Amino acid sequence: MWWTDISRIQSGVRSGMGNGGWCYDAYPDLQPLKAGATIPILEIEGCGVITCIHTTQHLVIATPQTAHLSEAERRALSARGVVLLAYFDGSSEPSVCVPLGDFFADGCGGKAGHFTSLWVEKAPESYNAHLPMPFRRSARVLLRNDTPYDMANYSFVEYQLLPELPQDIGYLHATWRRFAFQLSRDSDELFFRVQAQGHLVGRAWSVCTDEPLYREFHFVMEGNNSVYVDGESQPRYDYLGSEDSFGFSWGFQRTFAGLYAGINYVRHLDPAQLSIYRFHPVNPIRFEREMQWRVNWKHEFRDAQDFHRQVRERRDAGGCWVDYAVTTYWYQREPGYVHEPLPPLEERLREVLKPNPK
Repeated sequence: MWWTDISRIQSGVRSGMGNGGWCYDAYPDLQPLKAGATIPILEIEGCGVITCIHTTQHLVIATPQTAHLSEAERRALSARGVVLLAYFDGSSEPSVCVPLGDFFADGCGGKAGHFTSLWVEKAPESYNAHLPMPFRRSARVLLRNDTPYDMANYSFVEYQLLPELPQDIGYLHATWRRFAFQLSRDSDELFFRVQAQGHLVGRAWSVCTDEPLYREFHFVMEGNNSVYVDGESQPRYDYLGSEDSFGFSWGFQRTFAGLYAGINYVRHLDPAQLSIYRFHPVNPIRFEREMQWRVNWKHEFRDAQDFHRQVRERRDAGGCWVDYAVTTYWYQREPGYVHEPLPPLEERLREVLKPNPK
């Protein structure tokens, strides 16, 4: 029971924290988050678990060279241009590699309002994460500034050092992928794949489209979410519609912040934009060797032939683009994951990702 854990007095457990970013008064030795810099927030040896990551919503430092930036541009630069990295137990590959805002489920370039969920939250001018991040020998948490601007930042990481971890404790991983495609009834897209033993514990998606046929996420939300486990030919989970897979019904109508699921930003027109999350603290999706998350639209609007004719015509004319930015959280037995390379900063910042018009 939770109350026995929080009230138990334990010997041999040492708690502590690491600081980073703010070098302007009490901690002059900290590295500032300058343009192009990668700075440490925590570098520690030993066995333990990270219990909290806190960071400011980054501010582009005001200079004559940054005066032209709008508030929305500054917000997007900090949310998509700063990257959170975490390495465990000496792995050469990071276990976490996600743009900062997206890691905290602040999708669409940092446009979400304040919200609180079980594991991540957007508080006034700051982000907090409480996803447990165990490690056995070492942990490194870094911020990387991929923008050409210096950022004002203060971050900290809280942890507990333990005598040992049980053998069945896995490592937290999080990865990010942004991709776009011309959506139709033939679309069948791979959103996430991992080859390991572990369990998925959450997703945070951003969805954007400027296609008039897809206003208010018409048709977009209908895609079946199919989860394939360990090479099985049939999906272990098969959610009827993306909104249902996140715990909502009849589309994405309004903002909502729940402990397990939320819609923290939604705009239905010009372009339509959406930021959503769902966490699985008591019902993780477990896999022994592999897991794939796919979304397909082949069963949708079967009798709406006029609609599909319009889609074909719009696709042929270069329309029907939908883009997704997908953050996936999971635990696996070994640390490290080969993440897809992050797209260039210009693509990360683009409001709707699709080929530039010719």
